[in-house]
Amino acid sequence: MRFKWAASLKFKISLIFAIGLAIAFSINLLIAVKAIHTQKEEDVEKVLAHLLVESRDEYISGTQLTPSSDINFLYKIPHNVMIISDSEVNALRFVVSPNPYRTNNKIIVSSIKLTNNYYLNAISDHRKIDKATNKYTQRLLLQYVLSLIVILIIAIFTLDFYMKPLEVLAGKTRKWKNDSAFDLSLDDASSEIKEVSTAFTGLIKRLEGYRLKEAELFREAAHELKTPLALMRSRLDVYDSSNTYTKRQFIIDLGNDIERLTRELKNVLFLESSDFEEASDIEIMHMFKTLETKMGILIQRKRLTLQLPKETFSVVASEKLLFKVLGALLENAITYAKEGSTVEIGCNPLERKFWIGNQIGNEKYLFSSKIGEKILKRLSHEIGFDYSIMHDESSFSIELAFR
Repeated sequence: MRFKWAASLKFKISLIFAIGLAIAFSINLLIAVKAIHTQKEEDVEKVLAHLLVESRDEYISGTQLTPSSDINFLYKIPHNVMIISDSEVNALRFVVSPNPYRTNNKIIVSSIKLTNNYYLNAISDHRKIDKATNKYTQRLLLQYVLSLIVILIIAIFTLDFYMKPLEVLAGKTRKWKNDSAFDLSLDDASSEIKEVSTAFTGLIKRLEGYRLKEAELFREAAHELKTPLALMRSRLDVYDSSNTYTKRQFIIDLGNDIERLTRELKNVLFLESSDFEEASDIEIMHMFKTLETKMGILIQRKRLTLQLPKETFSVVASEKLLFKVLGALLENAITYAKEGSTVEIGCNPLERKFWIGNQIGNEKYLFSSKIGEKILKRLSHEIGFDYSIMHDESSFSIELAFR
């Protein structure tokens, strides 16, 4: 795969696996070495005990040994020499004492009681035991290291095999072009990688859809904004070349053109990106009450009455996007309502719909322009509602029915 080896997931998994395996092998090695050393000590104790029994029964039977007795003959007994040569006994010493010798971490002792109540002790040091233990330790360490290397090689090849689909996924992503179908589905992959593939495919499709809708929106905006800009350019030309076009009329007409341009820009720009927000359960009237508080100053300034319904219902949608839509609808109903009139919000929970109605003034209502209708149509698909607009000379209302 085309990743730096030290930063790749395969390397990190192999490293963690190797560390864990090395720790397990180390613990196993320590336990094995300890067990071997203990077993060797027990074997030496058994050999020493056997030497004492054989010596007492065969060579010193009836002899009253004391600490001052000469016992050098015990070292020359052929049976003893033969047994010692085949064992880990080292620096053997025979000692007669009133009490048994005690074993410690430097020597190994076996004792036997004589008929005169003295004790015959056979003593050996650990030199041969330590040497034999080190020999076995080196063999085990070599075996563990070789096993670790073999296991790691197998693990790396196994990881490489199971992570091949990620390389395929990266290759598909690099080769994708705007004019080709985007398919990141993987057949021979683990469930986790398939889940990533599916999620990535969905994300790319969403991004592509948003990109296309954004491009369409800007094309529509460019088309709609050309008209007021062209009118303003024409009025400048007429004002420059005509003596009958008064300054006052020019200012009035240009102001209307600017107002129209501002309205169209507002239609295009009032939405900010909410494409990646998760849908949640939203109560419609709670959102309208929040908007009522937010727009209280505007309502008071125009001496309007905002009538909210008592009934309500909930929808599942992007809260941020729905708040922007309802806020834009209510703001424009208030802005363009006749001064001193009533703005009514009606609700039908059974049919999951609400409407906003007002008595219109002299200004043009939001979403009554072409670009405004196109934006509302786009939002109806994203949020999940159907809309209808009804108006006459004196009133205007817009109704949203949620699916």
